[in-house]
Amino acid sequence: MAPTVLITGCTKGSMGYSLAKEFARRGWHVYATARKVESMEGLDAAGKVTLLSLDVTNHESLVAARDRVSSENGGKLDVLYHNAGRRSLVMAIDSDPKSDFDDDVALFKTNLFGIMDANRLFAPLLISAMGTVVLTGSVSGRIPQPSQAAYNASKAALEMYSKILRLELAPLSVKVVYTLTGGVQTHQSAQRVKFPPESLYRPIEKKMNDAWEKYERIGMDPDSYAKYVVGKVVQKHPPENIWAGYGSRITWFIETTGMQWIYDRMMKSDYGLDRPLR
Repeated sequence: MAPTVLITGCTKGSMGYSLAKEFARRGWHVYATARKVESMEGLDAAGKVTLLSLDVTNHESLVAARDRVSSENGGKLDVLYHNAGRRSLVMAIDSDPKSDFDDDVALFKTNLFGIMDANRLFAPLLISAMGTVVLTGSVSGRIPQPSQAAYNASKAALEMYSKILRLELAPLSVKVVYTLTGGVQTHQSAQRVKFPPESLYRPIEKKMNDAWEKYERIGMDPDSYAKYVVGKVVQKHPPENIWAGYGSRITWFIETTGMQWIYDRMMKSDYGLDRPLR
């Protein structure tokens, strides 16, 4: 029987879409999920891929997916791959869940709390298979990037959660892999900063969005990202952390050499925060 993987966040054009194709290319049975099945158009032609509707912030939706995977695979799942994510670009003091510009509560539900719920529900399947949990993290959890405070905070929290999850699941023979993802060219990377009319940062709006446009242009191709990451995940003994995507190597170097002081200097210059605004 082919090994099985359930991947969240497989909308066309996303990393999840490319991850699903790569697992299928390697002969895995893939459960590709997204809130709307039609958003994964074409994936079911990639091999043995089953398309499922799944909202990671909805408990009942997670239960339904768990029950189907369990019934079709003898109560086992080899890999649970948390890829679904939500990103927002807004200055920290401009963020307001009641406005049209952002919803940090929804962001944390997707990037952290939904993952925690899913792991609890799928744990028996993973334990039965002596499987692996993979979490799509981000180097943004290490870097103080202006205009991305809530997103970066959610990824920093996710990384710590993954470290504790790894310790707790090890005695149950379940592995945990965390990907420190850098820039990848997806629909999320095309986002730009949202400035409400009263924002004090409007004078640097162009500078800030020019920085994001630069990072988007040099992001890694999602298919190349998927090939590299899946190649690591399917190893008998996968690494605990996978660094992949644009900027991941330099971030790894800064982190391992203790040179985090560089971040503030780089971020202030790139995003126009190196001079007074008033």
